[in-house]
Amino acid sequence: MAENTTTQEQTQEVKTAVAKADQKTEVKEHVNLQTDYSLGIFGTSDNFKMAWQMAQALSQSTVVPQAFQANPSNCLIAIEQANRLNMSPFMVMQNLYVIQGKPSWSSKFLIAMINGSGKFDQELQYDETKDKDGKPFSCLAWTMKNGRRVEGMTVDMNMAKEEGWLAKNGSKWKTLPALMLRYRAASFFASLNCPELTLGIYTKEDHEDNVIYDNTVDVKAQVEAEIAENANTIPFDDEVIEGNA
Repeated sequence: MAENTTTQEQTQEVKTAVAKADQKTEVKEHVNLQTDYSLGIFGTSDNFKMAWQMAQALSQSTVVPQAFQANPSNCLIAIEQANRLNMSPFMVMQNLYVIQGKPSWSSKFLIAMINGSGKFDQELQYDETKDKDGKPFSCLAWTMKNGRRVEGMTVDMNMAKEEGWLAKNGSKWKTLPALMLRYRAASFFASLNCPELTLGIYTKEDHEDNVIYDNTVDVKAQVEAEIAENANTIPFDDEVIEGNA
C-alpha cells in the first residue's frame, strides 16, 4: 500500500510539472526606462513609453474629469501639456476642458498661469467702467513689465452684443457680465502679450462664445462658392462653337 501511495504522489508531481510547462505565461521583464522630459514626451521612445504608462494609470482614476476617464489618449495629451508648462498633469486635467473635440483652458486657470508665470512685475489688473445705469460696461486687462504698462484689449458690452455673445442660450453675459468681461479681457491679454502660455489653446468661455480666430480656409467651400458665383456669367461665342464643330 505504501508503494502505491508513493507511486501516486510521484505521478501527480509529474502531471503538475507537465501542466506548468504547457502553460503559456507572459513574462514581463523589468526594464529601466531612460527618460529625459526636457526633450518632451515624444522626444524619445522611452519618454513616450513612460508617459503612456502614466496616461493609462490616470485614465483608470475616477477623480480625474470625465473627459479623461477610460481615455488614456486624452490623458497623454494632458501629460504633454503639463510637461510643456512644467506643471502637475492632474492640475492640467482639472482645468483642461474638451469642447467639440478641442482642448480649452478655463479662464481662471489662464489668469492663474499669467499671474504665476513671473513674466510680469505684478498680477493682472483691470480697468473697469460702468454704464449710465451703473451696470458693468467695459474692462481692460493690464499689468507692468520693466516699468512700462502692458495692456490687452478693451472689451465692452457693445462688443458682446455685436459678436452675439449675449444672444446665446444660457449665456453668462446676461447674469454675470462683470465676470465675463474680466475673463474675455484676460483672454485677449494672453493672446496679445503671452501666447506661449496658452500654447495656442483658447479658453472654455471663448469656445462657448465662438471667439475662435481660425485662419484655415475651407478650400472645397471656397471653390463651390466661386462656381456658384461665376456660373453662366461668361458669354459663349456662337461662331467659335460652330467653327469647332
